[in-house]
Amino acid sequence: MFKFKELDPRLKLTWCLFLVLTALVSRSMILNGVLLGLILVSELLSEKTLKSFKMLSILLLIIGSQVLIINLIFGRVGELLYSWGMLQIYSGFIATSILAFLRIGIVSLSAYQFGVHTDPMDMAQMLIYWHIPYRYAMLVPMVARFFPVMIGEYQSICDSQSARGVPCDTVVEKIRNLPASILPLMYRAMRISNDAALSVELRGYGRHPSRNFQNKINLRPLEGMTIVCLIIGFGGVLIKTIL
Repeated sequence: MFKFKELDPRLKLTWCLFLVLTALVSRSMILNGVLLGLILVSELLSEKTLKSFKMLSILLLIIGSQVLIINLIFGRVGELLYSWGMLQIYSGFIATSILAFLRIGIVSLSAYQFGVHTDPMDMAQMLIYWHIPYRYAMLVPMVARFFPVMIGEYQSICDSQSARGVPCDTVVEKIRNLPASILPLMYRAMRISNDAALSVELRGYGRHPSRNFQNKINLRPLEGMTIVCLIIGFGGVLIKTIL
């Protein structure tokens, strides 16, 4: 058993890029299905549950149904099965839809897995190891911390509107009342950004050429070997696809 969160961020980024690039390069449904299975297995081995993929899986199913309809109407792969006016259905629309769905699923789940299981401060250290000045690398954790704050602010706006008699409980009601929530949300975002900028400036941010971290990332030899194997594996898939 291993903990995905405890792995080096460079290994997790390489794993994410390997999955995404291999899925986009390969035209094999079997290989893409194996890659999707690897994501699910790695999540099960690490977290022992797939609850973090629940909402994303529902969205992927909705997107997959739309992809199927689009390929059914506009797909031109394979033999012509049915024709009625402008509607022409070809035999390859199912295979094309499955391949597109697998690719979308791999890209979405791998990116989501990397974002959920990678600490923002580890991302910043990874960028610093790549000789990016820390004043720019630290923008990653700042942005990562900003979104949850804004979600809380939006929820407080919805609660305020509900207290004033405006229904804002269901998703449909929130979408309907979104125009009335945009302006106060923008005002709060500007206020929080101004407070964060002032706080950073008062702490002398960017004055020193380096920055200390409480927990430093360290690439272990096994993780380095895994990165090399992933790069070689993608090179093999790329060569096989080209040839």
